[in-house]
Formats: sequence, C-alpha cells, structure tokens
Amino acid sequence: MALVGCQSVPTPEQKTEVSNKAPINKPIQAADGVVIHPYDVPEIKRKQIIIPEQKAPSQKFDDDRNLPAFQKLMQQTQTAYAKGELNQAENLANQAQRLAPQSAESFLYLALIANRKNQAVNAQALAQRGLSYAQTDAMKKQLWQVILKSGQKQNNTATVNKALNALKGL
Repeated sequence: MALVGCQSVPTPEQKTEVSNKAPINKPIQAADGVVIHPYDVPEIKRKQIIIPEQKAPSQKFDDDRNLPAFQKLMQQTQTAYAKGELNQAENLANQAQRLAPQSAESFLYLALIANRKNQAVNAQALAQRGLSYAQTDAMKKQLWQVILKSGQKQNNTATVNKALNALKGL
C-alpha cells in the first residue's frame, strides 16, 4: 500500500512572518520562495443608506383601473355580458385582467361568466381571488354574492353559510 499526499509537514522554523511594515506597493519575498504583491486599495468607508419612504399601510394600492384601455375593455365586457355573448365577454375580461391584474372588477366579471357557464368551482375561485383585491364594500358584496350562487350550484352548505355570514357583515 502506498500513501499519496503531502509527505512533509513544515517545521516551526520554516514558517516566515510577513511584516505589516513593508511598503504597500513593494513585493514581499517569503522564505519559501513565494512572492507577495500587495496592491493599494483605498479604505472601505461605510455610507449611510437612505431608504425611501414606504407607503403607509392604510394607503390603497394602485390597481390600474384608471387606464383608458382597461376602462374601455370593461365597458365592452359589460355590454357583451348583458347581450349574453359569454365567450366574447370572457375574452374581453381576460384582456382587461392582463392590463390590470389587481383589479377586482375583472375578476368579478370572469366569475359571473363562469357561473353562467355552469362552472361553479371556477366561479368561486375567481370571486375569492377578486376578494383579495376588492377595496370597497360594494365590490366585496358583489363578489360574495357570486360565491353564494356558486356554492348553491355546488350544493356546498359550508360555502353558502360562509358567504351568507360575510354578506351580513357588509
């Protein structure tokens, strides 16, 4: 059996001490033949980081509802929904949702369309997602009503009771 690796350990006499008193740019020659080339680096100084003011917790977020393109798409969605053109209304609501992903109104219409298409589970999920973005009690009430209808279509008493309790609280 053969041993491979370092076969000698430096003795304490072989160790060299490098003096910190050497000039900064002058190479230092160690006893074992290693040449150390120090480089001049300016001292790292700490700077205070100024953090911009964060929004107050009570301040409402901007959900892009004021975009003219979003408003036009939502008007077209309402018109198509009222005419019973569900596929057209769904396409328009999806486009509006892409423009303003945090708008509860687009989720409301997508949930209403899903309910009309007898997709109760999808309608409930969309309405619940819209609730996370709803800022007014009126919008929350409409979304809870969609959840109530979808729960009734599913014969899910827990969802129906939860929606009724939420509607009473609004």
